[in-house]
This record gives sequence, C-alpha cells and structure tokens, in this order.
Amino acid sequence: MTFRLFVDSSTGVDVHPEWNYAEKSKKVESRHRARDGSEYVYKWGDIELITFEIKFVNSSFKAQVNSWWGGNVDLLWMEEGGTAVSSVHIISKTKPISGLQRPYINLFKGKIELGSY
Repeated sequence: MTFRLFVDSSTGVDVHPEWNYAEKSKKVESRHRARDGSEYVYKWGDIELITFEIKFVNSSFKAQVNSWWGGNVDLLWMEEGGTAVSSVHIISKTKPISGLQRPYINLFKGKIELGSY
C-alpha cells in the first residue's frame, strides 16, 4: 500500500505505512443537560483519524514531515492510484519522525497521526 502526503503537486512525499495502519472516524458533538432533565445534543460533524508507524525513511523525508508538523500545514492525503483525497493535518503530540532505525545511522522511524479538518 502506497500513499501520497502532499501540499500541492510539486511538494509531497510517498508514504509506505507499516502493518498497523488504521483509519477511524470520530464524531464531534457536545451535550447539554437542562435543569428540567432534558438533554440536547449538538452534532458538529465527524473527523477522520489515520495512524500508522513508518520505518526506514531518509533524512529528507524526516525533515519534510517534521517541518509540516511544526508549521501545522494543511496537507492532502490520497492512496496511489485512488481518486479520494482527504484534507488533513499532522496531529501528533510529538515530532512524528524522531527515532533512528537501528542499526542504520542514516534511516529513521516514527509514528504519524493525521486528522481531517
């Protein structure tokens, strides 16, 4: 499975996620209970959450993804050969690509979390 994470047609990276690739959908809603006991639910929509680990990436990939994370850049996500494109942000709490892939000194690993907006 190959995906493309990109800003526009000239700026992007090819992503080969590990076996733990997961897509989830989360409802965005708020609840309010009135004094008389009635409950009101305000549904705002839903967001798509995508999480996966990535290994054996080079320093160029690491720098690009970490700079997008640091700048909270609006990104696009699509499967190679597919037609569906999702608008996403990197929502990881820490730098997505942060560890060395042992025993190599020039390859990296990390966990990427994407959330639609």
